[in-house]
Parts: sequence; C-alpha cells; structure tokens
Amino acid sequence: MEKFFSIFGKIALILLILGGVSYGSYYLGNRALLVKKPQSLQTEVPEATASPELKKMTTINGGLNKSAGLSFDSYTLEVPDGWISKKESQTAQDEKLILTKNDYSISIFQAATGGALCLYPGDPDFGGPSSRYQEFKEIKNKDGRILRRSGDVGQIAFTVCMKSADGSYQQPTIYGHISVKLPQNWTKEILDEIDTILSSLRKS
Repeated sequence: MEKFFSIFGKIALILLILGGVSYGSYYLGNRALLVKKPQSLQTEVPEATASPELKKMTTINGGLNKSAGLSFDSYTLEVPDGWISKKESQTAQDEKLILTKNDYSISIFQAATGGALCLYPGDPDFGGPSSRYQEFKEIKNKDGRILRRSGDVGQIAFTVCMKSADGSYQQPTIYGHISVKLPQNWTKEILDEIDTILSSLRKS
C-alpha cells in the first residue's frame, strides 16, 4: 500500500511540475503578446518634409524670322515668376530680348555681327577672333545643345558660348549673342535660376 502511494505521489508530482511548466509558458507567452501588441498597434507618422515650392513658369518667344536675313533661329525659353521681359529693336534686322530680376539680367541679341572662338584653360591660342575665359558653367539645353556660361574668376558679367560640331566653343550661339550680368551682392539661388532659364532654350 505504501508502495502504491509512493508511486502515486511521484506521478502527482510529475503532473504538478508539467502543469506548472505549461501554465508558466502560457503566462509568459500571453505577457509577451501583451507587451508587443501595443507596439504593433502604434502608427508610425512619417516626418513632414517641406516640398519645394513650385514656381510658375512663363514661356517667352524671341528671335527674328529668317526673312530678316540672319542666320539665327527663333526660340522659346521658360522664365519663373519674378522676371520681367522686354524687347528692343533698332531696325527690322535686329532684336534684343532682355530679362531682368532686380539687378540681374540676361540678354539675347540677334543682329548682323561677327563671332569669336571661346577659349578656356588648356586651349591653345587661336589666330582669329577669340575670347579667353578662366572659368565656365556647362549647361545642356532642351535642344540638346551644350552651352557654357563663361567668365573670369570673380567676374559678374558672363558670355554664353555654344559647342559646335567640331567640338570647339563659339559665340554667338544659334539663338544670338547671350550675356548675363549679376549685381555685386549676387546670390547662388538667383544664379541657379539664370542657368535654369538658359537650359530651357530651344528652337521654335
């Protein structure tokens, strides 16, 4: 009889241990879920990022008709708000489009004038008409043409030259003589706007 109770006691002890382990696993599992659940229900709100302000663009037409006898093309370009445009002509064979924003200006002049080669550091001297520049900003426009806003270090006036088929750079461009002027206290933001305007040039 004592043997029976001894065996029964061992079985009960084993069942008690197994029950405790099962309950402990159940309790710990539920506790883990309770801890994790609030985290999984949290909605992540992305940080607000300021979208760049989209500036209204105005398309401007410029250039003379081929009937004027010039080799230049008529063109269009896009100008953001804040720029003012006007045209000046002395005769039926010339036109100057002038874009201004405060003391910044871009002018595109079409007339019967000569041209010149644009030279940069490393280029050999040229015997004909040429202008040498110390630095430039290269710009690809909507016609796929490569332009260079060319000037000297510290200069606030620039000439825009265009890459020709032989790889040299010349001015005027097919759109005319293009020049850029900045005020002494110019900012990179407005200069970037000018480069964007030049990149919008295309034949019309």
